[in-house]
Amino acid sequence: MNEGKQDYEPDEISILSLGALLLRKRWRIARWSLFGGGVALAIVWTRPINYRASASFIPQGADPGRSGLASIAGQFGVPLSSSSSSSPTLTPDFYVRLLTSREILGDIVRDTLVVPEAGGKRLSVEDLLGATSGSAKVRGEAAVAQLARQVTAEDSKTTGIVEFDVVTQWPSVSLAIVTQLLRGVNDFNQRTRRDQAAAERRFIEGRLEAAQTQLRTAEDQLQQFLQDNHDVRSPALRFTQDRMQREVTLRQQLVASLTQSYEEVRMREVRDIPTITMVDDAMVPAKPESRGRAIRTLIGLLVGAAAGALFVFVGDIMAKRRALGDPAADDFATTVSEMKENVLRRLRPFSDHST
Repeated sequence: MNEGKQDYEPDEISILSLGALLLRKRWRIARWSLFGGGVALAIVWTRPINYRASASFIPQGADPGRSGLASIAGQFGVPLSSSSSSSPTLTPDFYVRLLTSREILGDIVRDTLVVPEAGGKRLSVEDLLGATSGSAKVRGEAAVAQLARQVTAEDSKTTGIVEFDVVTQWPSVSLAIVTQLLRGVNDFNQRTRRDQAAAERRFIEGRLEAAQTQLRTAEDQLQQFLQDNHDVRSPALRFTQDRMQREVTLRQQLVASLTQSYEEVRMREVRDIPTITMVDDAMVPAKPESRGRAIRTLIGLLVGAAAGALFVFVGDIMAKRRALGDPAADDFATTVSEMKENVLRRLRPFSDHST
C-alpha cells in the first residue's frame, strides 16, 4: 500500500458512512417512525377525557377578640398569643396541605354523588375513583390516595391566595368535589375555632369566678372597715380607706373586663360564619382538558425514528462483524433469531384462534 494512505479499518465509524447508511435504510427508519407515532397516538387516544374544576380563596385572619383575651391572660401569667400568623390554621401553606389531607378527603370519598353524565345515577365517590375491590377500609384508603393524586393545590407567597383544582372524567363530579373541598375547609376552620373558643371560655370562667370571689372579699373588708370606723377624718384611717377602695375598684374593673371577654368568647363559640374569602368560585370549563395528541404523537415519531436508526446502525455493525468471522457476532445473531422464533411461536395460537 502506498505511503501517505491510511489502511481502512472496519471498526472506524465516520459521519459520512453513518449518513450514507441512514439514507440507504431511510424507508426502514420511516416505518419505525410511523410505528412509534402510531403507538403514541393509540395511547393518547385511549386516555380518558378529563375535566378540571378549580377555585381559589384567601384564608381569613384570627378573631380580633383574641387580642383582648391575650392581654387579660397576660395579667395572670398565662401566655396567649394574639397574632393571627402564629396559628397554623391561618397560613396558606397549611391550607395547601389540608386540601389533600385525610381529614378532608375522607369525608368526600364516603359520600355519594348524582352524576348527570351517567344518566343521573347516584354513585359512590369510591366507585367513581375506581376503588371497587377489597374491604371497606381498603377501598376507603385507596379512594383517598387516588383523590389526593387528582387534587392539585398551591399558594401564592405574595398574595396569600390558595388555588386548587380537581381532575376527573366527569365535569359534574369535578365541580362537586371542588365544592365539597371548600365546604370541608370551612367546616374544619369553624370546628377548630369553636374548640379554641370553648377552651378560652373555660379559662375565663375559672378566672371570672376567682375574680368575683376576690371582689366580694375586698368589698366585705371595706364594708367592715366603714362599720368599725364611723369617723375617718384621721390621716391613718383615711389612708386605709383609700387603699381598700382602690382594691375594690381594681377588682371591679377586672370582673367587668372578664365578663366582657366571657360574652365575646361565648359568641365566638356559637358563631357560624364563613372562615375563607372566595376569590374565584368553583367552576369547570365547558371544554375538557387537552390530551396533547399532537405533541405526544410528534414525540412518538421522533422516538420511533431514533429506535429505527439505532437498529439499523446495530444491524450494520453486526453484519460487518459476521462478515469478518467474529464468533461473538454470530452468537448474538443466533440468540436474537431464537428469541424471535420463540415470540412468534407463542403468538401463533392467538393468531390461529382469531382466524
